[in-house]
Amino acid sequence: MTDVLHVQTRAYPLHYTSLDRTVKTVVLPGGRGEVHPVPGTLGSVAYNSEETLDLDLTDIVRAAVSLPEITIVSCRIRILAAGAVLVAYALRHTTDLRKLDVHALASLDATINRKLREADRALLGDVLAGARQSGLVGHVVVPPGGGAASDWTEVDPRAVRYNCHVIARDPAWEPDRRVPSLVLGPRCQILLPYTYAWDGDPSPDTIDETLAMLEPADIAVAQQSVLVGASVGGLRILTELARATPGRLEGPEFRRFLDGVWADYHHLDAYRVESGQDHRATYLAARETIGLDGTHERAEKLLSHVNASLLAESSLRSERLDGRLNRVAAALTVVASAAFLLDIAAFLLPDVSGQTKVVTVSGVTLLAAGLLGATIFWSRERNAEEGQHPQREA
Repeated sequence: MTDVLHVQTRAYPLHYTSLDRTVKTVVLPGGRGEVHPVPGTLGSVAYNSEETLDLDLTDIVRAAVSLPEITIVSCRIRILAAGAVLVAYALRHTTDLRKLDVHALASLDATINRKLREADRALLGDVLAGARQSGLVGHVVVPPGGGAASDWTEVDPRAVRYNCHVIARDPAWEPDRRVPSLVLGPRCQILLPYTYAWDGDPSPDTIDETLAMLEPADIAVAQQSVLVGASVGGLRILTELARATPGRLEGPEFRRFLDGVWADYHHLDAYRVESGQDHRATYLAARETIGLDGTHERAEKLLSHVNASLLAESSLRSERLDGRLNRVAAALTVVASAAFLLDIAAFLLPDVSGQTKVVTVSGVTLLAAGLLGATIFWSRERNAEEGQHPQREA
């Protein structure tokens, strides 16, 4: 094996309202075994301790995933206090990564990431489902229009973002010339967006220190995944609204989801004032390189539009419901009037023959039916015209 440690950190957006740090064992579905959560902290936070829950999946992943010429040194899940789960793979290669230029390195990394995600998707879904079932994470919130939280099994793969880290003594990779020159911590170099070289100890024995060193860039990518995940959910809702697809689309539910998204995003954003000086510089540079502020602006515009569309859809549904209720009220009024006419006829004509009573009842009934049909037909025609010409009310 070479003297380079290759770490891939994926960020899964996951909105939950509680973490139970007293849970000692998480049983995985499908007979995959069990894992034992360990309380941890973000080692790069200098001012107020930020707690995490760490799950070591190394043995389980090694049994389920195998890639040629690659050794899985470690697989660690880190559940952050807000909005995101980090999955960190530490890998060793038989080939020498130092001989690759930055673009070949990024291409190799992307290929490995794709293969790993295909190989471990079911396993990680079982891990997250086991965490929910055990109560480790509570009150999982999913975007409206998707599956119910009780049926949730995995994060939408389009929302997942990841970083590539290469750790070596005196790394010599040259950054892409398009990467802006930014102030960084002393041990970090940004080679490409989402691709970093670190001057550190590549020994597997120091994996805890390594993951703490990578936290500035990984917190930034966690924020990116939160915004992308919210945008993916918003696009799904817009598609359903555009197709007039009936579904579980409620404005208040979406508002609660948005509240959770922005709360988690800004909780993670507090890293810029809570981290140490060197880590903070790397975090701010990572944010700028991946365009996090631009993603924030676009997501905010998209989600505001989704919210306005949901309010319009809710208003339209209320109007349709009012129309149906008005038809029912009109029908009840006609029936009540017919019953009143029959009572009057019975009172004024107590001694008429049975044939006359039959004719009277039949006439009143036909009149009521005709009025009822005319009322319903007129109401439907009016609703149809309003639907075709909504500008009349503008």
